[in-house]
Amino acid sequence: MREKLLVLIICSAVVFSSTTAIGQEDKKRDFELAPLYLWAINIDGESGVRGQTAETDIKFGDIYDSLQGVFTVRLNALYRQKLGLVFDYNYLDLGNETQTNVVSIETSFKAQILNLAGTYRFLDERHTLDGVAGIRYTDLDLEVDFIGTGSGLDENKNWVDPIVGARYAYRMTDKWALRLYGDIGGFGVSSNFTWQGLGLIDFHPWKHVAIVAGYRAIDTDYETGSGRDKFTYDVIVHGPVLGVDIRF
Repeated sequence: MREKLLVLIICSAVVFSSTTAIGQEDKKRDFELAPLYLWAINIDGESGVRGQTAETDIKFGDIYDSLQGVFTVRLNALYRQKLGLVFDYNYLDLGNETQTNVVSIETSFKAQILNLAGTYRFLDERHTLDGVAGIRYTDLDLEVDFIGTGSGLDENKNWVDPIVGARYAYRMTDKWALRLYGDIGGFGVSSNFTWQGLGLIDFHPWKHVAIVAGYRAIDTDYETGSGRDKFTYDVIVHGPVLGVDIRF
């Protein structure tokens, strides 16, 4: 039971991880904010602490039930239709209390994930193509309290991964657009390897507002320590995305 609970909390770290902005398909647009979006994720992989690892298969409903708070902000800027900046910050707070036959277990998990990248536009017509290079910073904080026993677990891990990638956009009509994004990173600097893929369809009902829907996946293979100090986080997070972009 304990291992299953730890896996649930650890894997939930990437619920809102790395929401990389993609596409600046409108030549007149210099900034893009994404104040509202939902990522209905599913998690598959393996993770563990203190040398204990387990396979996991977690659905969106399991994570939603443990959600205590979340804050996300994303800004996408473009200068002279060439040089760009992507800033993406995500904060997640999960908490849960579980009663076993022996003891009550109270868990708390907090995650901060910051993506910061520069972009360069190679193609700027009805089709746009940008190169992307930057970093992804991840901070995970896990606390487990076995109530009434005086024992528990307190783990904090953070790391920085370099990332490189590309984003593509195709303006199909004045109201509809297709956007694709992909990056890879880690390369043994922190994570062994990490990648992300995202595909979106944009609908523009108004000049400065777009409704976006699509699918997103992030895979991270991170490992540190050995023996009882070993921490493992090797999961893929994937699911449909629905949101609103404000552009000006």
